[in-house]
Amino acid sequence: MKINNIIITFFGVGKIPFAPGTFASLTTIPIGLFLFYTHQYAIYCIIVLLFVIGVLSSNKHQKITGKKDDSIIVIDEVVGQLIAMIFAKDNFGLIILSFILFRIFDIFKPWPASYADSKIDGGLGVMLDDVFAGIYAAIIIFIFKGFII
Repeated sequence: MKINNIIITFFGVGKIPFAPGTFASLTTIPIGLFLFYTHQYAIYCIIVLLFVIGVLSSNKHQKITGKKDDSIIVIDEVVGQLIAMIFAKDNFGLIILSFILFRIFDIFKPWPASYADSKIDGGLGVMLDDVFAGIYAAIIIFIFKGFII
């Protein structure tokens, strides 16, 4: 159970008493930057790995606690923020914008994020709404980057 809690809380970030998702997104930014400069495709591999681990760990937590999307689960924000940063990797302003956009989309959950959040059970639902929020943010960053560069 202890390793599962480390995963879902992203090393305890999810236990911060206020805005744990926002703090998880913020702590993801330096990790994303490190991954960008480690290897060109490292971020994609980490996103897939964390998504699978996040689904499994969230499922386990839900079975133990009975809570569908417990506020301490922030591994989904980590994955979503990494996705949001994909096209912003070489521009600090765009990285900040990716954070802001991701948080907005994660909070308001435009469709299909809202569908994933409310209709898909288990860890898959927990993770997918943030994946969609990250994709929305990444698309806007991609479009925006095309206009400024």
